[in-house]
Amino acid sequence: MVQRKLFSAVLWLCVLAGPSLAADLALILDTRAQGDRRSAVAFDPGAALEQAGFEVVAPEGEGIAPLRAAALDLEARITAGEVARLVILAAGEMAGDGQDSWLLPEGVGTVSRLRIGAAGLSVNALSAIAGAVEGPAVLVLAPEEGEAAGAGLIPGLSGFSEVPGVTYAIGPRKGIAALLGGPLLAPGTSFAGVARAAPDGVILSGNLSGEMGLMGPGPDMVPEAQLAEAREDGFWQAVETLDTVAAYDAYIAAYPEGRYLGEAQERRDWLRDAPEREARAAEEALDLTRADRRDVQRWLAVLGFYERGIDGIFGRGTRGAIADWQEQAGVAPTGYLDRNDLARLRADATARQREIEEEERRQQMQEERRDRAYWRDTGRGEDEAGLRAYLDRYPEGLFAETARARLDEIEEARRDEADRAARADWQAAREANTAEAYAAFLRDHPESRFAEEARARLDEIEQGRAENEAIAQAREEEKIYAGAEVVRILIERRLAQVGAEPGPVDGRFTEETRAAIRRFQRHRGLPVTGHVSQATAAALMGMR
Repeated sequence: MVQRKLFSAVLWLCVLAGPSLAADLALILDTRAQGDRRSAVAFDPGAALEQAGFEVVAPEGEGIAPLRAAALDLEARITAGEVARLVILAAGEMAGDGQDSWLLPEGVGTVSRLRIGAAGLSVNALSAIAGAVEGPAVLVLAPEEGEAAGAGLIPGLSGFSEVPGVTYAIGPRKGIAALLGGPLLAPGTSFAGVARAAPDGVILSGNLSGEMGLMGPGPDMVPEAQLAEAREDGFWQAVETLDTVAAYDAYIAAYPEGRYLGEAQERRDWLRDAPEREARAAEEALDLTRADRRDVQRWLAVLGFYERGIDGIFGRGTRGAIADWQEQAGVAPTGYLDRNDLARLRADATARQREIEEEERRQQMQEERRDRAYWRDTGRGEDEAGLRAYLDRYPEGLFAETARARLDEIEEARRDEADRAARADWQAAREANTAEAYAAFLRDHPESRFAEEARARLDEIEQGRAENEAIAQAREEEKIYAGAEVVRILIERRLAQVGAEPGPVDGRFTEETRAAIRRFQRHRGLPVTGHVSQATAAALMGMR
């Protein structure tokens, strides 16, 4: 950068020292009416520039065409090497989109972002023209705000691109008039000196060399540290004037350890959060109740953006769903709803709900057609297999109730038939009254209403058979252990001793004696046979 400044200074000295065809040129682009210019500011910039030796070009006429023609002519002269040093003054109503700004003619009306290129003169284009000059070049801007800015535009100076080597001065007409009448055209004043002496409200940026000015080399060699500080101050003033996120980002990138870094970061973050703050405030103004919020969640769910609980609490899931819907709807995805969003969301959900209901109705009609066709194909309920096949596929179908009723009838008839067969077999088993007959009945009819009685009769017969076998065995054992009369008398005495009441003790076992034996056996837990078995004899003889 220092080498470039030195080269520019040497080149400028050569221009001053010898004859040259290159001229000092000033292009004045003022969109105010001629009579209004002098009344608004008691200073004629053209006169000051002419007095300083500049050839002044001030196009006249209505609209933007004369201004654009003058700019094109200037560009051609620069290309031809006819311009040694340059001042461009652009004054009047401006509008921009954050990347570029345009000078607009009076009476242009409201212009949109798409039309402004044709309606106005680009500040970026003027900056590029100034950057093509080999010698000193200054772009002076006196922006004014009006009502021309339409959709997508911001009134006033709203962003432009600086070209290296060009000095920029931005301020109101009065301040610009003071700048031209003072330090800028003063011989021997460097651009850094101009920046320090600039009137209030006028901001200088770009080339703020301490060695060179518009009117030639500066007499004072400004220390590099002081020059760097002046550059940063000028840059910061321009950033504050623009007051956009992009401007503060540019300052932070250029001066990562700058003196205004904290302010730049704080203001940038505040501007960056502004959309969310505004969106939150707009939603709060709706004063949504818990029920309203549940409706919002239901609408989002219908549209396929929300899959969580319908609880009326706008947490991270709901906010994300709102933002996703907003992005799909083509609006800013803030995650917050304003009145227009709410109305559109309701309308979208209502329309989608109708589509869902219509689709469900079509599907239901198709399913009913398939249901009726299958009922027909399975025989319309004429046989049990068809009925069961239909219910297996359509348990809740159109004919499910009819199918179940017919199956009930079939099963009832089957039960009646089974009951008649069971009744006949039961009668035969009762007549036979044998264990074999009852067992055969239970094999054929295990679940019939006679099964319980058949089991009871079978148990009685089998128990009686077991008792008879036990009595017969006890009778045989009695012949062995109580066959002698003396033993019988002893047994009768033992029975009498325990209170079994055997009757007369005479060695004869009467029915009374048999009853006493049974009482003894029952008391001792022995098989009750009424006869003196081996176990009974041992129990009686072992008594003391």
